[in-house]
Amino acid sequence: MDEFERAVEDIFTALNGKMERDWIRKELRRWIAVYGLPLIEAKRGVISKYGGDTSSLSGVFRKINELKPGEGRVDLRAKVISISSKERNVDGMRKIMYYGILGDETGTVPFTAWVLDVELRKGDCIEIKNAYTREWQGHVKLVIGNNTKVSLLPPNSVEVKMESKPAKIVELHPKMGLVEVVGKVLHVEKREVEVDGVTREIYSGVLGDETGEIPFTSWDIEVKKGNVLKISGAYVSTFLGMPQLVFDSRATIEKVEKEIEVKEIPIQIESLEGKGGFNVLIEGVVIDIKSGSGLIYRCPQCGRVLKSSICPVHGKVTPEPDLRIKAIIDDGTGAVMAIFNREQTEKILGMTLDETINKVRENLGNPSVIQEIVEGKMIARPMQLRGDVMNDEKYGLRMLVKEFEFLNLEYIAQKAEKMLEEMGW
Repeated sequence: MDEFERAVEDIFTALNGKMERDWIRKELRRWIAVYGLPLIEAKRGVISKYGGDTSSLSGVFRKINELKPGEGRVDLRAKVISISSKERNVDGMRKIMYYGILGDETGTVPFTAWVLDVELRKGDCIEIKNAYTREWQGHVKLVIGNNTKVSLLPPNSVEVKMESKPAKIVELHPKMGLVEVVGKVLHVEKREVEVDGVTREIYSGVLGDETGEIPFTSWDIEVKKGNVLKISGAYVSTFLGMPQLVFDSRATIEKVEKEIEVKEIPIQIESLEGKGGFNVLIEGVVIDIKSGSGLIYRCPQCGRVLKSSICPVHGKVTPEPDLRIKAIIDDGTGAVMAIFNREQTEKILGMTLDETINKVRENLGNPSVIQEIVEGKMIARPMQLRGDVMNDEKYGLRMLVKEFEFLNLEYIAQKAEKMLEEMGW
């Protein structure tokens, strides 16, 4: 009996024999043809429409490569390839969202979950009932909802097909499945950690290609600085709001005899949306200076910015002066808040911290005078910046600036001319 005929029998049983099998075959084919549904969804639809109980269906599990966006009531068995969690603000409340990658013998799929019936760890085999799918960046994503049931299966009861998607570093995102990356090891450090009583070696560092750089963590696989590696079966996690490449013994690592030039090419800010980036180079125009820029005061114990001598954590303290700038940089594709530290702010102002304090005193203790100076020196000026960009759901993209320079109009004109040449104008 093929899969279609098994579905006919399932419907016949669920409807208690109220419909003839020939009628069921015609109706089932119509649901598949007219509504474009997969067989499992068409079967459920027929049963529901004609008064049957879909809960009577059991043992009907999907394969990952069968999943399509927009499906409901999805049952499957899979292995947890990776799992992470983060807090998000939902309707004014802080909730924990779990996300990661699931796999079976047909492929992998990213997933998200707000509620889990069991505590999941990497490597767990699980059974999922009544999940649903959505489209995410052109691919299918599995969603474990409030009505989804998740239970553990015996260890190693699900095999995983390690199929990887080739990607450049600039494209890497925490919600991707397994990826294949070719990059040069720019920096690496080794350390040992104990996991479940077993000592494991971790190699962590920075991988680069012609589109950018990304931190990596290699579990038990030695990597050497300067090597160009083809890494298949890695996945992308999030660390400090930035993407990070992770791989272990299940991945395939191959040394490649080729040269990779890690170019200093600015990337578009829109490519950082939803993921952030490590040591990225951007160019844009300063369109705003946010409040809290200029001369500020911090708690000497936790560094929190204070508006009085009372720290909400440490009580009454003697605030310490500091300088910073929070500038909004726009490149036409998106915007990022660039945060400049004291040393960088002093360079932009052309004033030391002590000089800014004196300037405020000369202006009757009004600290906004420093922000006004910052605005006069930065608003509408083009800049090139390098730094780590963190993706934050509440605050958006934030760059901790490492290096910066103001660009002159001649540079902008030369760049525009070069772009026109490349376009054949």
